[in-house]
Amino acid sequence: MGKYTGCQCIICQNTFEEKDDIVVCPECGTPYHRSCWESQGHCINSTLHTTNGSWQRIQDERRIKLGGKTCPNCQFVNMPDVERCAVCDTLLTPPPAENNDESQKIRIPLPNGEQMELDISDPCCGMNPNEPMEGETLGDVANFVKTNTLYYIPLFRRFRDTGRKVSLNFTCVVFPYLYFAYRKMWFMAILSGIINIICNLPAIMLQMLSTLTSKEFLLDLQRSYGADATTIFDGLTTFLKSNETLLTNLNAPLYLIGLGVQILLCLFGNYLYYRFALKSVSKIRKISPTQQLRKALLDSEGGTSFWNVVGCIGIYYGIVLVIYAVLFILT
Repeated sequence: MGKYTGCQCIICQNTFEEKDDIVVCPECGTPYHRSCWESQGHCINSTLHTTNGSWQRIQDERRIKLGGKTCPNCQFVNMPDVERCAVCDTLLTPPPAENNDESQKIRIPLPNGEQMELDISDPCCGMNPNEPMEGETLGDVANFVKTNTLYYIPLFRRFRDTGRKVSLNFTCVVFPYLYFAYRKMWFMAILSGIINIICNLPAIMLQMLSTLTSKEFLLDLQRSYGADATTIFDGLTTFLKSNETLLTNLNAPLYLIGLGVQILLCLFGNYLYYRFALKSVSKIRKISPTQQLRKALLDSEGGTSFWNVVGCIGIYYGIVLVIYAVLFILT
């Protein structure tokens, strides 16, 4: 009698429990404790008898208003907080969240004046998940990209359909290594980071020379550590001064090379990510005997990582500090 658990006997006003002995009026369906029914000898729900109503229908309507779950097997409307049907014990699916679905849908204006509705919670953006994507499926690629698929999936389709490789990735103009780390592309993150450091090395060393020879720095050093403290950096200062002309001559060309690399990464960064996604999905597909394992690997290996960005920043400035330390030790 699980279907009546939590309902109320209208004679004693007590809530039915799982162990209770319950009887039901054969005409209107109102449930009673057996002892309550026997004490009255008949159904007291005269309103339903007069209107030819149904107690079960009223309960169903009440539960539906509360977001109740309809059993796909027996159609019984259960309370919203249960996982299995009270009548047939079938596992229930979550109730439809209409408001949530609506809040995740956006409308995109089309050139002809019409609007296209997209569900942003759908990683495939309403597109066919089985659509071929250079040997993989659009669904697998979308599950790998995981975030911002509304931007990347249409862009990837354009790469595939047109053969074009150029698009704009403005993050790569300023911090290409951080973008690649965020998208878990460690090879490109390390490569672009090393290129960035090399191209900025003359500027870093010239800035170091400017700091070491500034009066403010020397006075602060003397006040903090004594008059002889400035001699600690004499060797490094001498080395930098003797190479100042070379560093100055290298600074502008290397800066332009670095800027050129960043512009190229701005233009081709998205395409590099496209190729990385396809290659990664292909590897995952080959080692995944089941769809469930593939989905789990796509979820863990793809997407983005904030901590990768934090780690990349730490590595970048760690390398700069190592350069300072090496110069200090060698000079």
